[in-house]
Amino acid sequence: MKFIRLSNRFKNGVYSCLIILRNLRSYRFALLAALGILTLLSCAGPPVATNVQLVPNPNKNAPLAGILTFTSDRPVITTLTIDDGMTRQIVQPDDSLKTNHKVLVLGLKPGKLHQITATLKDENGRELILDSLSIETPPLPDDFPSLDLVQEKTGEMEPGITMFTVFRWKEAFDDDADWGYAIAVNEAGEVVWYLKTNNWIDEVRRKHNGNLMFGGVEDGRVFEVDMLGNIVQEWYSSGAVTKPITEESIAVDTDMFHHDVIELASGNFLGLGLEVRSLQDFPVEYPPSEKKQTADVAGDVIIEFAPDGSTVRKWSMVDILDPRRLGEGSLSGDHYYDIYNEVYDPLPYDITHCNAIYYIKEEDAVLVSSNFQCAIYKIDMKTGSLKWILGDPTGWEKPWSDKLLKPKGDFTWPCHQHGMEMTPQGTLLLFDNGGARFIPPNPPMPKEDRFSRALELRVDEVAGTVEEVWTYGPEKERFVSPFISDADYLTNTGNILITDGGRFKDKEGNLMPTFGGHQWARILEVTKKPSTEKIWELHIYDPEIRYSVYRAQRFYSLYPNKDRPTG
Repeated sequence: MKFIRLSNRFKNGVYSCLIILRNLRSYRFALLAALGILTLLSCAGPPVATNVQLVPNPNKNAPLAGILTFTSDRPVITTLTIDDGMTRQIVQPDDSLKTNHKVLVLGLKPGKLHQITATLKDENGRELILDSLSIETPPLPDDFPSLDLVQEKTGEMEPGITMFTVFRWKEAFDDDADWGYAIAVNEAGEVVWYLKTNNWIDEVRRKHNGNLMFGGVEDGRVFEVDMLGNIVQEWYSSGAVTKPITEESIAVDTDMFHHDVIELASGNFLGLGLEVRSLQDFPVEYPPSEKKQTADVAGDVIIEFAPDGSTVRKWSMVDILDPRRLGEGSLSGDHYYDIYNEVYDPLPYDITHCNAIYYIKEEDAVLVSSNFQCAIYKIDMKTGSLKWILGDPTGWEKPWSDKLLKPKGDFTWPCHQHGMEMTPQGTLLLFDNGGARFIPPNPPMPKEDRFSRALELRVDEVAGTVEEVWTYGPEKERFVSPFISDADYLTNTGNILITDGGRFKDKEGNLMPTFGGHQWARILEVTKKPSTEKIWELHIYDPEIRYSVYRAQRFYSLYPNKDRPTG
C-alpha cells in the first residue's frame, strides 16, 4: 500500500517534473528521465491485458471445457473463478508467471451458462480482474450413460473427481465396439468433463506430462489425449492392424495391446501384448480328460516399449508359466476373435488371459494378474524369472509348484481377479471377481454362494506366505461382478475406491450372481478406519441400455498441473 500511495504522489507531480526537466541543459537527459518516470508510473499500476478471448472447446467430443487466451504487459499468474449459478469453484490452472496465456477452463457442467472471472496478478501482487467473461455449454448428448448418485458422505470422501470409462452392449454378449465414453464426476455425482470416443476404451490414466492415456480395447491401440480431448499420439499393435491408423501412428511389435498399458518413470511404456504359439501335447479338454494334441495357444506377452515404438524388452508368459495348466476359461478363444478369426481355425486357446500389471520400480519387477488361471505372478524383469505364484495350488506341477505362496490364517483364494496394485503399506490390493471359484477338476461353486469383493493381501516373500488383511464383500454386502472391475487405494484418506463394473440384472430387475441378463455397473468408496463403511455410491444403469464400467480412478484435479496421486 505504501508503494501505491507513493506512486499516486508521483502522478500528481509528473507535470512539475517535466517542467524542471525542460530547464535542464541536456534535452536528451530530460527525455530519458521523463521516460523513466513514466515507466515507473506504468509499473506501479495494475497489469494490462489485451486480445482477451474466451471460446468453447473446438473439439465437440469434449465440450465441457473452454480456452481463455490473452496477452499481458508483464508476467502474471491467472486465477479463475467459475460460477454456474449454483456452485462456484476457484482454481489456478498454472503457477508460472508469463505474458502469453492459453488457459484451460475445465470443470464446466453440461447445459449451463458459466460466468468466468479471471484475476491476473503480477509478482508484486498488483491485480487486474477480467469479469465480463462467460461460456455456455451444451446439454449432455442423447446417448450419454445414465448416472445416479445413491449415497454420499462428502466430508469423509477422498478429495477430487472420479474418472471412469463406460462401454455398452448391443445384446447380452455383443459389445458396441464403436461407442465409448470417458467421464469425470464431482463428489455430488455431477458430470464435469467427458470425452466421447468412437470405440470402446479401457482405463484412463494420467501421464507424467499431464495428458491422459487409454487403450482401444477392440483395435489394439493406445492413445494419448490432452484435456481438450485432442489425440496427441497413438501407438498401434502392428500384428493386429495391417496398416497405421494415421500417418503419425507409431507401430509396436505385438499382436495386440490388451487390458493394461502403463507409463514408467523412464518415459517408456509397459503393457500386455499377445502372441500365438503352437504347442505339442496340449490338453484340449478339461481334467479329468487326458485328451491331448498339437494346438495353437494365445499367450500373453509383457512388453516394454519406448515412445518411438521400439521394443526395449519382452517376456512371453508361455515361457514363464506352465502353458498346459488349465483354468476356467483356458480353452476358450472368443475374446480375441476379431484378431485371429481369419488367421486360425480353430481359434487359439486363451490359456492365461492376463488382465492387469503393476510395476515395482525398486526391484525392476512386475506383478501380473491372470484371469483364467486365477493367479497372480511376480516376475523379475531383468531375467524373466518367476519369483512367486499367488493362487489356488490345484494343477501346478514342478518346478512351478515350488513357487506357490502358502495361505496363512483364514483364507479364500481370489479368482478371476482384476485391477491389482500395491498400497503404500506394501500390501496387495485387488478386485476379486470370484466367478465360480474353481480350477478343474474341482467342482464350481454353486451360483447362490458366489460373491465378489475388494481384497487386500499381505505377501511375505521370505516366509513364502500370503494372508488376508482387509476385505469388502459378503460380510458387508453380497455382490457379484464376474468380469472387469477394480479396487484403488486412496492416499489422502486411506479409503478404497471400488469399481463394481460388471453387474447383471434379470428381466424383473433382480440382481444376478453370474453372467447373463442386463448389464449395469456401480462405483463406490468405502472407508477402512475406524471401520469399513460405504460412504459414496454411483450407479450407471438404464433399464433399456446395457452398460459396463472397466475401471475408475480418483484424480485430485482435472487440471494437469494441479493433479497429484490419489488412487
